[in-house]
Amino acid sequence: MAIFNDYTVQKSVSPIASVTSITNNNATNPESRGIYIGVGADYEIYVDGAWTLFKNLSDGAIYPIRATGIRHTDDSAPDAGDCLFLY
Repeated sequence: MAIFNDYTVQKSVSPIASVTSITNNNATNPESRGIYIGVGADYEIYVDGAWTLFKNLSDGAIYPIRATGIRHTDDSAPDAGDCLFLY
């Protein structure tokens, strides 16, 4: 069974307060409220205890995904600015 943080409605729809460029390929980052994709590609995103493949993510898109990690499909880390975690 999935374990989710209890976000209030106000917190879940409020603007982001900080951004971190993810440049590692581990799953130990703080849980994001969303992900901005600067360079579109196929990415594996760590959500709810497992790596999940997201194909063909678009340049400049914001995805409402609560994740703790993101990496390329070859397990390499994203370059600076490729993937931003929104908090």
